Amino acid sequence: MKAVVEPESRIGLGSDGEVQCANFRYELNEYDLYAVEEAIRMAELYDAEVTVVSAGPEEAVQSLRKGLAMGATDAIFVPVEESMGDAFLSAEVLADVLKPVQPDLILSGVESNDLGGSQVGVLVAEQLGYVAATMVISVKVGNDGVLNVRRELEGGNFVDVDLPMPAVLTIQTGLNEPRYPSLKGIMAAKRKDLVRLELSDLDIGDSQLVETIEYSYPPRRERAQMIEGSSEAIASELVSLLRAKDKVL
Repeated sequence: MKAVVEPESRIGLGSDGEVQCANFRYELNEYDLYAVEEAIRMAELYDAEVTVVSAGPEEAVQSLRKGLAMGATDAIFVPVEESMGDAFLSAEVLADVLKPVQPDLILSGVESNDLGGSQVGVLVAEQLGYVAATMVISVKVGNDGVLNVRRELEGGNFVDVDLPMPAVLTIQTGLNEPRYPSLKGIMAAKRKDLVRLELSDLDIGDSQLVETIEYSYPPRRERAQMIEGSSEAIASELVSLLRAKDKVL
């Protein structure tokens, strides 16, 4: 599960060129919401347990508690500074957390609302040696324990595949209708203890592969110039402007 910055949050750069995060508001990544709902539905159907995991800023704790309120059994949190984050590091942290748990099935959102890289799920699968399927729009467990998965492709097409477990699936929106947590679930989630692990507790190296060189605002676009008058006058003025200013003609 990933906590992402709400779209309404104002993003600014400080005098040091760094992103100012103090006033950010976070929410649970929409794609992960569908993954949590699907995990809980499968747990209810097959008498299993759901553990929600997040590596990120402290605000991710609230996302984990939402997962607990929806019906997850346990939650694990690893604090990771925003400045340290890239897909490979996130995947290595999550994979190392999940190794002792040995889950039969890992569900994640197909991407995140903020970066949209669609990398972490398949990287976790690679780290753990699990099979993986992306863009999943339907999943069932057969009598033989094999996953029957439908994947969304481009152009409105899809493909059905069978996967053995353990596996990683990245979930597309629309797979289900995420539930609203009940008041009882919300109160229970507030009292639930989360397992907190530090990076120093994990067997990871210097895994950050992406180095941020600089943040900058996009160049300001010049304001539009409105031309009024008859069609002939507008056309004449436009040609004059293109010749004088943009050297188009």
